[in-house]
Amino acid sequence: MTSAPADEARGLLRFFVVPGALIATNWAALLGALTVIGLVPALAAATRTTSRLREQPDVAFRSTLSRALGTLRRDAPTSVLTVLVILAIGFDALFVASLPSPSRVFVTGILIPPAWATIAWISAYVRVAAETGTASWFEVAREAMGMCVSRPLRAALAPAAVIALSPLWLLAPLTIACGFSVPPLVVGALWGAWGADAREPRTPARAHRTS
Repeated sequence: MTSAPADEARGLLRFFVVPGALIATNWAALLGALTVIGLVPALAAATRTTSRLREQPDVAFRSTLSRALGTLRRDAPTSVLTVLVILAIGFDALFVASLPSPSRVFVTGILIPPAWATIAWISAYVRVAAETGTASWFEVAREAMGMCVSRPLRAALAPAAVIALSPLWLLAPLTIACGFSVPPLVVGALWGAWGADAREPRTPARAHRTS
């Protein structure tokens, strides 16, 4: 007679498993991002965890944090680049706002394409870095560039997705709840699967073995 309430309780707990794992992933990623140089490793770790959220939701925090720490040194240069891009966009916005209207349109048209391409590459780097922990920075960077070239539409849409998700980054209540777990999940899904037959970059040696 008590099995129905027990089953209902278990069903209710399952309903909260994924949101709880997202929050746990977010807090682990926040801890990594607070170091600044851990920004990209944290995002890559969150991408990896959220893409496998239903497999081991009870270890989301630990797996995200350990993954971020494990790739901290390799991905630190991209973290620095990301911070520089954010600062450059802020300074450019102030500079453009101080220009007269005709010059403002011209300068904006010049600045947007390189910024857009850089953001697309960084998001691709995060996607590739989420799937490999042993490759070098150069290998991951090369794979990210390959993704941008082979998937131009997704590369064009990725910065738009980052901008659309910016409230999750910028608004404190959302940031501490899901700002570092939902955006990597969405952007990672936008890029799609990487390395259909492997989890490592397609290095020349590997390409030779599989040819």
